[in-house]
Amino acid sequence: MEQGTTRNTKQKRAVYAALCALGHPSATEVYDYVKTRDPKISRGTVFRVLRAFSEGGRAVKIHIAGSDDRFDATLFPHCHAYCRVCGKVKDVFSPALSEALEKSCAEDFTAETFEADFIGVCGDCRSREN
Repeated sequence: MEQGTTRNTKQKRAVYAALCALGHPSATEVYDYVKTRDPKISRGTVFRVLRAFSEGGRAVKIHIAGSDDRFDATLFPHCHAYCRVCGKVKDVFSPALSEALEKSCAEDFTAETFEADFIGVCGDCRSREN
């Protein structure tokens, strides 16, 4: 095996499948999902794989104030909408924000990505409140 390459183990495949199936899960949600399919997998393994995915560019770690860190398999630049009532996270794709990223510059600085979170109430929770 070449130096610098990583193996695509059964555990990594299971964690990635959970990440895709669950949308924007926390590490604990990924662990709970994978554990039902592979009872032998450890919590530490799932957390290490998620950290490696986020550090290696295979997933994005989402930091939302007041919530556990979440993970996202969507790598295209986008934002997130977070429901403060139920905790649901949805992707927000905005051509205007992507264009701003491309045009953004500061002295001797080139932006590569951006983070923006919209915090509010989702439609399901809003209809339950009415």
